[in-house]
Amino acid sequence: MDICGTSASNLEPIYWNSLNRRFAEEAGYVLYPQIGDRLDLICPASEPLGPRSTEDYEYYKLYLVNTGEQAARCEITGPPNLLLTCDKPSSDTRFTIKFQEYSPNLWGHEFKTHQDYYIIATSDGSRQGLESMKGGACLNKGMKVVLKVGQNPSGNSTKQGGGENGPFPPSNIPIIAGAAGGSAFLLIIAIIIAVVCYRRRQSKHSDSHHPPLSLSTLTSPKRGGNNNGSEPSDIIIPLRTSDSAFCPHYEKVSGDYGHPVYIVQEMPPQSPANIYYKV
Repeated sequence: MDICGTSASNLEPIYWNSLNRRFAEEAGYVLYPQIGDRLDLICPASEPLGPRSTEDYEYYKLYLVNTGEQAARCEITGPPNLLLTCDKPSSDTRFTIKFQEYSPNLWGHEFKTHQDYYIIATSDGSRQGLESMKGGACLNKGMKVVLKVGQNPSGNSTKQGGGENGPFPPSNIPIIAGAAGGSAFLLIIAIIIAVVCYRRRQSKHSDSHHPPLSLSTLTSPKRGGNNNGSEPSDIIIPLRTSDSAFCPHYEKVSGDYGHPVYIVQEMPPQSPANIYYKV
């Protein structure tokens, strides 16, 4: 399975007993897992006897520690992080480690790249010494494993960065996707708010700019009938001149001498709309 340019694989399982010759290597038992890899820890059964079994079953408790000091002293300090208990002679006991930076399980193990972790067995292999938290097979038989996460034997860290250095690591994909989704959501909300505000401003602007009725039309006499243009006739003004919220209302207060004088007031629309005011 390939995840964003990094190849996840199942590492060679570790058979945890004294027959495993890798514990006796001068450099120690060192592995270089990458994020996404899996590692099986197996305690072989001795009944029936198998190719990887010891004649006498060996009892161990395997602990995960993240400091080299604990691994060097073969001592568990602080709350123990127990991985596997080997106490079933009649069946293989297995535990699988998944190397992941974030675990959905509350009790799941999490690993950081470029950091070392250690698996040690402080029991001595006997049933009576199973609960020992110091020394044991870790000190006497070298039964401990170094896990160099995200590293390789040449000493260089495995590149998993994004951009020019390569693809993004799998653990960063949900964070990046969440950030992009959140930004897009905020952008959509901002656009909606801007459109609503713009429409409200346009609505207010149209309401406040109704077509006014010019006063000059009020002084123009209406000729017709039998007045022969000598006297101005009555002026008929509709009280509702537009569909706006308020209508201009003109009231004649003087006009006996000189030009007539009018008062202009804003009044709410009347019902029905065809009522006229005579001045």
